[in-house]
Amino acid sequence: MSTIFDIRNIRLPKMSRAAVIIGSLVVVLGLVAVFVGWQLYQKLTNNTVVAYFPAANALYPGDKVQIMGLQVGKIDSIEPAGDKMKVTFHYQNKYKVPANAQAVILNPTLVASRTLQLEPPYRGGPVLANNTVIPIERTRVPVEWDELRNSITNIISKLGPSDQQPKGPFGEVIESFANGLAGKGKQINTTLDSLSAALTALNEGRGDFFAVVRSLALFVNALHQDDKQFVALNENLADFTTRLTRSDRDLANALQQFDSLLTTIRPFLDKNREVLAHDVNNLADVTNTLLQPEPLNGVETALHVLPTAASNVNQIYHPAHGSVVAVPEITSFANPMQFICSSIQAGSRLGYQESAELCAQYLAPVLDAIKFNYFPFGLNAFNTAEVLPKHVAYSEPRLQPPNGYKDTTVPGIWVPDTPLSHRNTQQGWIVAPGMQGQQVGPITAGLMTPESLAELMGGPDIEPVQSTLQTPPGPPNAYDEYPVLPPIGLQAQVPIPPPPPAPGVVPGPVAPTPAPGPAPAPVGAPLPAEAGGQ
Repeated sequence: MSTIFDIRNIRLPKMSRAAVIIGSLVVVLGLVAVFVGWQLYQKLTNNTVVAYFPAANALYPGDKVQIMGLQVGKIDSIEPAGDKMKVTFHYQNKYKVPANAQAVILNPTLVASRTLQLEPPYRGGPVLANNTVIPIERTRVPVEWDELRNSITNIISKLGPSDQQPKGPFGEVIESFANGLAGKGKQINTTLDSLSAALTALNEGRGDFFAVVRSLALFVNALHQDDKQFVALNENLADFTTRLTRSDRDLANALQQFDSLLTTIRPFLDKNREVLAHDVNNLADVTNTLLQPEPLNGVETALHVLPTAASNVNQIYHPAHGSVVAVPEITSFANPMQFICSSIQAGSRLGYQESAELCAQYLAPVLDAIKFNYFPFGLNAFNTAEVLPKHVAYSEPRLQPPNGYKDTTVPGIWVPDTPLSHRNTQQGWIVAPGMQGQQVGPITAGLMTPESLAELMGGPDIEPVQSTLQTPPGPPNAYDEYPVLPPIGLQAQVPIPPPPPAPGVVPGPVAPTPAPGPAPAPVGAPLPAEAGGQ
């Protein structure tokens, strides 16, 4: 059974008017949603850029935008903007473009459409943002074929013959060149042969040539590494030349004085020529003698040994103690048996082993008894402690001797400091303030001034001393250094004021100066007990 369909009999299903309207709205809304979504996708995934070109020939909307030959976008529109062309294009923002990129119109062939290329490629830094404008200064267009052809035609026509120049500029140059080389073939041949020989010699010596270049590179590299020293050398030379320029008059005077000195010395040299020649000959004999093997060996040994010996002597001398502090030592006497027996063994030719054994057998008791590292005494068996006056710190400022006096073994009793007072036997000893009741020996009492004796016996303090005694200043470490000050007062004035109170200590009132007491009674005849004691 066959069934025949008649297309004319096919009918759409019956739909209500509301269904048709709703279906149409759904289709329209779907199309609008697709369009809006596509536009939104383009906005989110592409960057739009505007570039201005002086011309945009053979460039059309839809042409490719590429980076390093790879298409990344398309041209959207081309519009005239005054005397330039405005080209709007987009590219995918997943490709980064530097912020200072240039837009270049490329012409791959004469008939193909042109493309727009962004360069240079991105290598770091800021990127080109969306809606950026590339100015005409950063755009490039290719040279048109018509312009190139017209320029070449113009050049050829100007180089060709004319009414004023039948041969043309190019022909005249060739003719002048031919006239200049006419009859000089032999010279040209000789020149080429010489050039060939020079190149051959340079080729044969290329090893030395490159060695010189490498050495020069090494030298330049060394200068570059020591550029600070080189700059310092230049600065020193500049300073030297500046000082020499400022002192040119002094230099001229020195040269003139040297010239006058030579003029003065010339008669002396003429008069004593034979004596000087004899002395020079004697000096030559001495130097020739010293240059002989044995004396020369001795001189070399002395030059090697004496500096070390002088350094050792300098190190064992202590200026603060005024003595040489050292311990004598005999080399190899920590084990004398090994030292002596090994020497006997080394000096024996036959039977050296037996000689060493006999030495150890017979000398061992004696040598073991005298072994030592150092002697039990030094170079200075007895030495007193010494100190410089400037290293003395006084517990009370009143105990510091005034200018022109120095300390004794009793604090507060001073002796005049003169070149003749080192034995402390000079008259004129004085005492410090507040020394009432201090007991001294009869010899010391005989050297004191009457005022000082009165103070020791309970009288008033002596008047401040205005001494004219003064020891000439010596070197920095001299005992007689003037002024005699402790280290804290080397830069202070004399006399040194009392030190400030310690932190947190409130100074009290200054103690009043005691009133002068009655004059001492006249000394009468000694009592019988005193006379008997004497």
